[in-house]
Amino acid sequence: MIRRPVAAVLLACYSVVVARLTLADPSAGRWAFDLAGAAARRASDGRLDWSETEVIANVALFVPAGFLLAVLLGRPLLAAAVTVLASACIELAQQQFLPTRVPSLADVWHNGLGGLLGAILAAPFSRIGHRPVHLDGPTAQRARQY
Repeated sequence: MIRRPVAAVLLACYSVVVARLTLADPSAGRWAFDLAGAAARRASDGRLDWSETEVIANVALFVPAGFLLAVLLGRPLLAAAVTVLASACIELAQQQFLPTRVPSLADVWHNGLGGLLGAILAAPFSRIGHRPVHLDGPTAQRARQY
C-alpha cells in the first residue's frame, strides 16, 4: 500500500518532470519525444504517425499524476479534476509565455483523460471505498480488545 507522504514526494518529483517537458523549450525534452516516437513505432510496427503518438504520450504523461493525486487525496474525481486544471494552466502558460510551444485544448482533454485513468488505477491504493469505523457495535468492541 502506498502511503500519503510517499505519494506526495513522488508527485512533487514527477511534477518537476512534467514541468520540464511542458514548460521548457521543446528541444529540452527532445529525448522524451524521441523515446515516445521510437516506442510507438516499435509497438505499432510503424503504423502510428507522430500525431497519434503525441495523443498517446499526452494521455500517458498524466496517468502517474492522476494516480499519485488520487492516492494522496483519496478522491479520484477530485484528482482527475486537478489534473485537468493543471493541464489547462500549462497550456495557458505555453500560450502566454512560450512562443516556441503550441498550446492546444486537445492536450488538456488528453492530459485529463490520462489523469482520470491514473485516478481509476489508484482506487485499490487509496482510501476509496473504505468505510469509517463505528465506535459502537460488535466490530468496535473487538477492536477495543486489541
